[in-house]
Amino acid sequence: MTRTSPSLGHHPGFIRLAGLLLAGAGFLLPSGIGFADDRQAAEPPPTPRVYTTRPVNPHPPVIDGRLDDEAWAKVEWAGDFVQREPYEGKAPTQPTAFKILYDDKALYVAVRAVDSEPEKIVRRLARRDTLDGDWVDVQLDSYHDRLSAFCFIVNAAGVKSDIFLSGDGGSEDADWNPLWDAETAVDGEGWTAEMRIPFSQLRYAGGPESVWGLQVNRKFFRAQEWTFWQFIPRDSPGWVKGFGELRGLEGLEPLRRIELTPYSVGRTQTFRPEPGNPFRTGSRSALFGGLDGKLGVTSDLTLDFTVNPDFGQVEADPSVVNLTAFETYYEEKRPFFIEGRNILSFDMMGGDGDFSQDNLFYTRRIGRYPQRTVPGGD
Repeated sequence: MTRTSPSLGHHPGFIRLAGLLLAGAGFLLPSGIGFADDRQAAEPPPTPRVYTTRPVNPHPPVIDGRLDDEAWAKVEWAGDFVQREPYEGKAPTQPTAFKILYDDKALYVAVRAVDSEPEKIVRRLARRDTLDGDWVDVQLDSYHDRLSAFCFIVNAAGVKSDIFLSGDGGSEDADWNPLWDAETAVDGEGWTAEMRIPFSQLRYAGGPESVWGLQVNRKFFRAQEWTFWQFIPRDSPGWVKGFGELRGLEGLEPLRRIELTPYSVGRTQTFRPEPGNPFRTGSRSALFGGLDGKLGVTSDLTLDFTVNPDFGQVEADPSVVNLTAFETYYEEKRPFFIEGRNILSFDMMGGDGDFSQDNLFYTRRIGRYPQRTVPGGD
């Protein structure tokens, strides 16, 4: 997987309300962990594999990356990963295993990434969504529609990334930024990761017993090796449809999702005053504000709204000098405009056979408006 200039329609004193309904948007290894044959020839596991989780109320694990909480003893390790790259279908050079627990509010994931040379683990700090080095990835098809998935990734340095997949993995939204926790640690056996994924950040139907799609994979950087819990061949016609299953989620009720994110921006200008001019007194100040909101209407229907969105919420645009006749393209970063963006994005087959993604709705027009000359004298 691969992976701001004025705001749209923003003017001092101008307030805009917009609504959008979106559908779906060191410790020793236990003897039974199943690593004994990982270095031998491996056969792809049957499809689909199943992992059964258990509830952990009322004492969930502390997310510190150490895996030393008693709660983890409630469930078994799942391992026997299989290579996808570079040697498809072969056993991994370093084994991996994971555990999953849950309570009323969140899903908890523990990953043990064994490394026989822990001093060589590649731990690189970077900004969020910029992955480098060794990492592990947990992907959840919580709708169980075999088309969409929520991906939660963390590298050995604790850098997080998250992606929303749609169209059976054909479309990726790396600007999706949910609220979740992850910590990592290195010990004599390799490195470990713990994740806490709140149910409020996922979409699911609930019921007496829920079945979700599940995939866990690991990037072993030194060997450029990518291994999977649920093996999916390179020539597979899809991605999410090939996931394994997460079972044991009992009595889950969709949480009432209410998220409000206010912001404020202050601005002060100073300049040379002009005597007798009340509009040029030497300084000018202004204060602006706005709000992003998210309301879960049903388990799979979310209302997103915004009041006066502004780029004060996000990182600044890079400086660009554009001397061409074409507009400058900037990537959208405002949360409201990237939520559910996959609905208006389509993969198109170009004439040269390459795939590209066309956006039907573009919110970052910077530069000259599209125009043409109309024939005639009118």
